[in-house]
Amino acid sequence: MLLNYFKIVYRNLQRNKLYAIINIVGLSIGLAVCVIIMQYVEFEKSFDRFHAKSKEIYRIILAMPRDDGSLQKGAANYAPTAPALKNDFPEIVDIVRITPEYGRTVFNIDDKTFEESKVYYADSTLFSVFDFKLIDGDPRTALAEPGSVVMSLTSAEKYFGPRSAWKESPVNQLVRMNNKELLKISGIMEDIPANSHLQLNVILSFTTFLRHNDPSKEWGWDDFYTYIALNPQADYKAFEAKLPAFIRKYKGSEAKELMLLQPLEDIHLHSDVGYELEPNGSYQTVYFLSVIAFIILVIAWVNYVNLATARSERRGKEVGIRKVSGANRKEIVLQMLLESFCMNLIAMALTLAAVYLTLPAVGKMLDKPLEFSLMNDTRFITTVVMLYIGGSLLAGIYPALVLSSFQPMQVLKGASQGIAKGKTILRQALVVLQFVMSAGLVTCTILIHYQLKYVKTQDLGFHYQDILFINSPSTIDDASEFLNSYDYFKKQLLGFPEIAKVSISSALPAKSYNDMDMRGPIKMVGQSEDAGTSFAVYRVDKDFFDVMGIKMIAGKNFTNEASRAQLIGDSTEHFVLVNRKGAALLGYANPADIVGKQMSLDGNPREVMGVFENYHHKSLRNAIEPMIVRNRIASMLYISIRLADNSHLDINTVIGKIRRTWNEVYRESPFIYSFLDQHVEAQYKDDDRFNKIFTLFSVFSVAIACLGLFGLVSYSVSVRIKEIGIRKVLGASMGNIVTLFFNDYLKLLGISFIIGIPLSVYVIDLWLQNFAYRAPLQWWLFFIPALIVTVLAFCTIIGQVVKAAMSDPSKTLKAE
Repeated sequence: MLLNYFKIVYRNLQRNKLYAIINIVGLSIGLAVCVIIMQYVEFEKSFDRFHAKSKEIYRIILAMPRDDGSLQKGAANYAPTAPALKNDFPEIVDIVRITPEYGRTVFNIDDKTFEESKVYYADSTLFSVFDFKLIDGDPRTALAEPGSVVMSLTSAEKYFGPRSAWKESPVNQLVRMNNKELLKISGIMEDIPANSHLQLNVILSFTTFLRHNDPSKEWGWDDFYTYIALNPQADYKAFEAKLPAFIRKYKGSEAKELMLLQPLEDIHLHSDVGYELEPNGSYQTVYFLSVIAFIILVIAWVNYVNLATARSERRGKEVGIRKVSGANRKEIVLQMLLESFCMNLIAMALTLAAVYLTLPAVGKMLDKPLEFSLMNDTRFITTVVMLYIGGSLLAGIYPALVLSSFQPMQVLKGASQGIAKGKTILRQALVVLQFVMSAGLVTCTILIHYQLKYVKTQDLGFHYQDILFINSPSTIDDASEFLNSYDYFKKQLLGFPEIAKVSISSALPAKSYNDMDMRGPIKMVGQSEDAGTSFAVYRVDKDFFDVMGIKMIAGKNFTNEASRAQLIGDSTEHFVLVNRKGAALLGYANPADIVGKQMSLDGNPREVMGVFENYHHKSLRNAIEPMIVRNRIASMLYISIRLADNSHLDINTVIGKIRRTWNEVYRESPFIYSFLDQHVEAQYKDDDRFNKIFTLFSVFSVAIACLGLFGLVSYSVSVRIKEIGIRKVLGASMGNIVTLFFNDYLKLLGISFIIGIPLSVYVIDLWLQNFAYRAPLQWWLFFIPALIVTVLAFCTIIGQVVKAAMSDPSKTLKAE
């Protein structure tokens, strides 16, 4: 009997090729999109879960209460926090501190010199807290001794060649850092997996850091990312409740800050703290893409149900004959479900082929290492099987129940039971559901594009075009020598007609946000102890504001009067600049009123020399921060060069001149440059990727909906072909017939827009919460999605209806 069912399924598919193709293609696209998004979602959710103790590891973050009651959170902590916690709390199994090397780091081995990024200092317990694997070296002692360095495999291969060609291990070989310090390689580490929020290329022992600094009592130095591994039986909320007393014990009763525990597994998707070491993911993005996957899959399944029920009149006679021949309802349901399972099986096979071929391209678009893991991922296999079985049942059960309910006497007499002529309430509701989702996705796509265009075209408050910057030299330790060499380099550059201005600074707009320090609470001299707020602090020379085009609105800029001792850091600088936002937070709504006043910074009084206009140092996802700028050149990170306003400028020639001058002055430091506008654009790289993938999948959703509409209209036209012939005989024009069909669907589209567009605005507002600055909504943003979907629906309908309207009535009516 089962073989007979398969034969019937095969014959039905052969007899109704268009119906089969529409269903299989629609299901394949829907399933493929769902599987691809599922791979992305699983990757995002897998961050940091490969550590054996991931559920027991927490990061201890700092939080400073703001005046409005909210918390300003930072991912890093104080240097002495880790040893003090380990000493005070027996429930801590292990603890590790990690701090970045903020300066340039150039390594030299024999004749090979490279600048390394993502260089960190870490306690010797790093490999006991985290499961980063060493290819060579002892994880217990690799970071124990001063001068020890662990390299990732990728970093090591730059100096020693491919691993397969190594004749001996690089362990115990010597490497020179910044042409000064000699280090010994103590371990080679496998490249850290992409699904880790910590990406470490080179790790130096914390005892190496202690050679130059003693942070053991610095309860204000908060550059140390602190992780603890709690006893599995410990309640982390109960532990967190003990931390206020811990802070008071070491910082005094006047301490305002809080320490909070952040589960390791929550950092990538759910962290809302500043100064992360790597850009985090977004749970909103994961949520939105999951919703898209569900919507597209539902649209594909709805297509199947709609087309199956639309064909019920013709299938009804088949069911009637089978019932008269002795078939019961259970057998009819089984046959219809088997048809659904077969169609979904074909669609799933095409889906897996499509995913295999397209996943690398999608991974590249998302900048994620997505892999087709059918053979080695049981969770993936289980999900695919569940999608197949669940989809087959969901798509097939209703048509099977409808068809099996037909009474033989009625269907064999030709009664339609109101099912086949495109008028059933259920089918209309399903069409509305499809276009609610499609209109909603199109609206979201347009709103996302509009928001990104808005943030990219706003005045940022600084000049970023035609600015080239160079990573400052790493091989000069002496501050006086650094200043002398910079002055000479700058003088040489300004001698080129292509270069207008040069400056040096410790931070740049749109560059690494971690380059700025957070200091607080900052308050005016004489204010109460409870006053004050946190400020972003960085250092510049007197030409920085001219190079960046940042306006001074009160007081004056730094001048040449600053002493050499102040510039190189041998004496405390007396003057600072603040931005408009900072002046307002300190109680001076009129910026001119704060000029000449004294503020407290690092426990010392500083005179506010001037106020500069607010500018967007970070992307428009972030509100403008209060800022303090200091005039100190020691340990700067970036040399900024503003090119002359010349449309005929040959940029390669200019870079060549700068490179030759650099090699003359800083021959031991690699010449590494970039353009500021590239970093401004890169701030929205993740949003651009999200926009592309959202747009692509929205197109798929509309395509599947239109594919289903095409099938419905094709079938409806075939059912009503005689009606069209009669109308033509009675004088109906082609326009009348097209209007007749389109009006039926226009009403459904109108209902879809009324529901879908407002719903999309509500949903997209969740994504817009990521932005401090939002584009104002315009009426046409909601008209365009309705117009697009209507035009696509009309184009889908018109071809089939016109073809029917042009048919010869004498041929279509001759059977009557």
